[in-house]
Amino acid sequence: MSASPSLAWAAETRVFRLPAEALEAALVRFAVQGGVSVGGLPARGCAGPSRAVSGAMTPAQALGALLPSGCGFEVLDAKSFRIVSRPAVTAPGPAPRRAANRVVEAPRLEELVVTAEKRPELLTRSASAVSVLSAADVDALGGKSFDEAAPQVVGVAVTNLGSGRNKIFVRGLSDGSFTGKTQSTVGLYLDEVPITYNAPDPDLRLADIDRVEVLRGPQGTLYGSGSMGGIVRIVTAKPDVSTFSGSVSVEGMLTQRGAPSDGFEASANLPVAGGQGAIRAVIYSDERGGYIDNPVLGLHDVNYTRRTGGRIAGLADLPDGWTLEAGFAHQQISASDSQYTQGGDGPLTRDAAVREPNSNDFSEAGVTASHAGGVADLKISTAYIDHALETRYDATGAFREAGGPSLAQAFDEDKHIRLWTTEGLLSSNAPGPLRWLAGGFVSYSDEMDAAFLVGLDPVVASRSIYQRHDALSEAAVYGEVAYDLTPRLTATAGARAFVTRVDTHADDFDIALTPVAPLHEKLTDQGVAPKLRLAFAATPDVVVYAQVQEGYRAGGFNIPAAAGGSLVPETVDAQFKPDHLWSYEVGAGLPLFGHSLVLRGAIFHADWDGLQTDQRLASGLPLTVNIGDGSNTGVEGEAVWRPDTHLQVRANLLLEDPKITRADDVFPARRDIGLPGVPYEMGAADVRYRWSIGRFQAETSAQVFYVGRSYLTFDGGLGNAMGGYASGRVAAALGTAAWRVTAYVDNVADVRGDTFAFGNPFSRARATQATPLRPRTVGLGVERSF
Repeated sequence: MSASPSLAWAAETRVFRLPAEALEAALVRFAVQGGVSVGGLPARGCAGPSRAVSGAMTPAQALGALLPSGCGFEVLDAKSFRIVSRPAVTAPGPAPRRAANRVVEAPRLEELVVTAEKRPELLTRSASAVSVLSAADVDALGGKSFDEAAPQVVGVAVTNLGSGRNKIFVRGLSDGSFTGKTQSTVGLYLDEVPITYNAPDPDLRLADIDRVEVLRGPQGTLYGSGSMGGIVRIVTAKPDVSTFSGSVSVEGMLTQRGAPSDGFEASANLPVAGGQGAIRAVIYSDERGGYIDNPVLGLHDVNYTRRTGGRIAGLADLPDGWTLEAGFAHQQISASDSQYTQGGDGPLTRDAAVREPNSNDFSEAGVTASHAGGVADLKISTAYIDHALETRYDATGAFREAGGPSLAQAFDEDKHIRLWTTEGLLSSNAPGPLRWLAGGFVSYSDEMDAAFLVGLDPVVASRSIYQRHDALSEAAVYGEVAYDLTPRLTATAGARAFVTRVDTHADDFDIALTPVAPLHEKLTDQGVAPKLRLAFAATPDVVVYAQVQEGYRAGGFNIPAAAGGSLVPETVDAQFKPDHLWSYEVGAGLPLFGHSLVLRGAIFHADWDGLQTDQRLASGLPLTVNIGDGSNTGVEGEAVWRPDTHLQVRANLLLEDPKITRADDVFPARRDIGLPGVPYEMGAADVRYRWSIGRFQAETSAQVFYVGRSYLTFDGGLGNAMGGYASGRVAAALGTAAWRVTAYVDNVADVRGDTFAFGNPFSRARATQATPLRPRTVGLGVERSF
């Protein structure tokens, strides 16, 4: 299943640099540096500042050294400690090393440390709508990609266009399924680095990760443009300077009425420089067999997908409290065809004259330097991202006025994004009622987009529809201050001052029926995104909060409608304006029954002004419009019940009312059908049970999720209704310290539910399209750890 340390890990060495500070802050810093979870505060009689700790030692030794008198701790499992009010335990002596880097049991929810709000904090002390999936959770859910684990995170929806083509929505804030020049509504991060701007989710395999954090609600103050719905942050497993470890896993799958699939993954961690540094690497490859047939071309299982990639990271502990991390990630996705259905030849068929391959190549290189100081912590990160996408659509019958072939014609889109980002963050760690952070951020994105009309039958030379170059830059300074008005009441205020600039060039409008002049436009936007929050600690573990914050996106420019080569007059606004969203929410966390049950929930309302959306003209030409104003009001909740070390039950539910409140006369939109692809209700639950059989560890799990009804487009046209389905997964695993075998069934009931995806923009008007779930799939995986 998942890889995590054994109990013997508690005797392995790490480098700790822990200043004397408030005990809770010290424990959070200890958990981050030690890669462990810690809970139990407040413990009666355990109070006072921590003691400074510096040097290489085991986590148990470091914890015993930093705790003030009157405090002790218990070792709960492989990665968990609990603070108690008694003398500290004696650190255990060296334990026999197991061959595995294997989980004994997952950390309790209340002990998880999250960093989504730019500083580490215990999850149950967090006054924000944040959810966390640990590596063990992701693995138990079968989450090789974020979209596979997303249903078990409250309020998250993902489109189903295919690997490397999807969009992520949080809290019902959907701008539609098409991907164009609008920035994403959800910021996707790999560790400290934003990895998307207006591109789809690159669908990075969740290989050798530590956790996935989802922060709901607009995050304009801390994360800037493109975080209206929230943040999804993939936190990778960090290089470990204390021990060598690794794993190799393989899996095979059989899909009903489809082709077989397989996967491979290998990871290793190697300490270097006498324990002052480490290198960690992972490589992987997976192939997903197709399940859509094309009777027109006489082909079966056409939507085959292959994903290959890897990641390497290095860490060095430097003198004077500095740490340097560097890494490189690369992944390639290639799909031989789309996965939507069309026509009347059967439920899993498409009557297309042209195959629709697509690819997504992603590379990221980054460096982070951090320093743990006595008064403040400093972190500086810089990264470069190269992201290339290629997509083909069957455009047979389209562009007739432009003289396209009548039998087989393709519309090819190529996108290439180069993104540079640098961010510096200074956050306080000194004890006292005042806490603060301040940061600066700069980014530059160079984007090349091109579209071509390709004649396949008869074969004719391809012609340029358009070529455009967008240069986008953003600079910002931001800060946040939290002050304890009373021992229980904390006020937080923050703001981000930003400026964005867009410079667009476009030309090569070869299929236009009349000459179209080259496009060259510039746009600058600037403003301040504020944040206000009040948090009340009814008890140290029961936090109630109320907050208001803003999210925003930059504007841009459209290609003239005449470039599409259509005789039908179409009006396109030359410019789409920035949009802004204000969110208001009240939330709370409530641990019950000795923390065996943890409830978290929020009530929220969002007002969305000038909602941007990517759409398609009748000619197929992409455009972006401000379609009007929108809003969403909802309630969300999640619960985790863990009565003992064997059983875990988790559930989540979202009820919401997303809608257009005012429609501009620029594109068809209805006010009574909600926002595209986000239902009025969605929920999920999963159950896991673990037990021992002699020297074997066994686990069974089951999960189910439900997606309510929604529409594909803002106008709710014929054939656009989708959703209204439920699906599930069951799995069982058996293993020892070194081996693990897992068997599972996905889509147990073989549901065909029509998922949220647009299919083909050129044939939607003439044929009903649907994007079904992958049919029932049976899989078997084997993992060897060392």
